[in-house]
Amino acid sequence: PSHHSTAITMDPATAAAAAMATLQLPPPPPPPNGAVLALLAALSNHSHDANANTHQLALKARDDALSSSPEGYGDLCSNFCRVLACPTPECIPQEELKKFHDGDVEVFGKCCGWMMMDRTANNNNDYEAKKRQGMMLWNT
Repeated sequence: PSHHSTAITMDPATAAAAAMATLQLPPPPPPPNGAVLALLAALSNHSHDANANTHQLALKARDDALSSSPEGYGDLCSNFCRVLACPTPECIPQEELKKFHDGDVEVFGKCCGWMMMDRTANNNNDYEAKKRQGMMLWNT
């Protein structure tokens, strides 16, 4: 007896559409927490003498968090990844933004200050300029 198989072929566009219809992407990661944003800001601001003590405290806080427990290590690493995956501070809940603000008012103002501006027709150009500058800092 001969075995006869019939292959079903699809044109590439139909095959791609079928693949997209069944492809399920994972949800985006949750935003980082405000404490980690403040920690990263403190770790990044080590060039000024006034911030030297804050930087040393941030290094100690980071090291303590990484060595405290496997859960603490995992939580800090997850939040560091969430910072990298967060495209804009607009994704971060207000209570976490407040923690970031309270942890480092200066860096918060540079990165996220535009979010607190009154957006009226009179200052829309200023708002857009501050947003561009803040987003440039956010993404670096």
